[in-house]
Amino acid sequence: MSSNPAITPKPAGRDHRVDFWRGVALMMIFVNHIPGTIWENVTSRNFGFSDAAEVFVFLAGFASAFAYGKGYLSGDPVKASIKALRRAGVLYLVHILLTVMAIALFAWSAFAFGRGELLQMNNLAMFLTRPLDVMIGIPTLGHQLGYVNILPMYSAILVMLPVLLLVARYGRHTMLLASAALWVACGIWRFDMPNFPQEGGWFFNPFAWQFLFALGLYCGLSRWQRGYAVAYSPLVYCAALAYVVFALVFVSFDLFGMEQSLGLPFLLGTFDKTYLTAPRLLHVLAVIYVFAYAPKTSPISAIRRENPLAVLGRHSLPIFATGTMLSLAGQVIRYGTIPSVALDTVLIVSGLAIQFALARYLDWWRDLNTPARQTADRRADAGGRIGAAMSEGGARAAPAKA
Repeated sequence: MSSNPAITPKPAGRDHRVDFWRGVALMMIFVNHIPGTIWENVTSRNFGFSDAAEVFVFLAGFASAFAYGKGYLSGDPVKASIKALRRAGVLYLVHILLTVMAIALFAWSAFAFGRGELLQMNNLAMFLTRPLDVMIGIPTLGHQLGYVNILPMYSAILVMLPVLLLVARYGRHTMLLASAALWVACGIWRFDMPNFPQEGGWFFNPFAWQFLFALGLYCGLSRWQRGYAVAYSPLVYCAALAYVVFALVFVSFDLFGMEQSLGLPFLLGTFDKTYLTAPRLLHVLAVIYVFAYAPKTSPISAIRRENPLAVLGRHSLPIFATGTMLSLAGQVIRYGTIPSVALDTVLIVSGLAIQFALARYLDWWRDLNTPARQTADRRADAGGRIGAAMSEGGARAAPAKA
């Protein structure tokens, strides 16, 4: 066997660690979408500049390299583009369904509990004051409810995906450079998808967030084409770890505001989520790099297909949709109640239990109807764990497909 880790062969198959991290992100998104609970204090956004949304979008980009990029770059761009656009359409329909269900939930709750103020939450008030405008804004994605606004961004990025892959035919680096240029331009001139009937733009600006998606796409394409996504470097690892620690200290001691004294441009010196400014972007990349190269002996380096979090992440869209409605129901239940650790715990545990049960059912149903896929996955497991998705030699492990 060659001693050069860069040419160490990588076994084929699904890397369940990506599903695992996607499952972790889904859990944290659910917890964060019931604001004010005690358990919200232990999610990732309390320990750095980024949160679960950034991780999820990066993993989605990585996934797209295998779901669409391989077909596009292997000579069937039309089919791959249609698949991506079809997926964007599915996300759009799920978003519209979630929006209508959210309106129904809060409207029913306002009548049932005599709490009309519930209709002032989560950007619902305009539905009462300007209903006709909102009826236009909802299907055109201009009017988005709070906590039901990430799928439009994801859908818009999938519409951009064929263009990213077209540029990627001239090289992965060219694609990444073009994506970075759009991110910089967006940060400088502050353009966004328009809100209607309100002023301003989308909370998740797709022109900014596409860069994080493209970074995941780049890593996925690199993994497919050369066997590893990003080479391991002790210097880069130390820098990434140092930045993660710096962010932890900065957030823990609530040092926000100090950055204003530096006089840096908006894109470099703020923590804006809409435009995914540099401190947030660098933080999620640093976190991914640190966890990507966890030692092979660590539990997160050998995730099996049956891992509950991997099962959760394998069915991300139905789990996200279910978690969204459960979290909104949790907001209604908590509204006006005295803060209680017991109530918070019941809401979080019961909501997660429902999602895990649904994921297990979906896994069982899919395996029941696709035995060939089940057999292939289990053979991949039996043949050995997937090598490090972001390493050259597999000495360490990386999160991969979203």
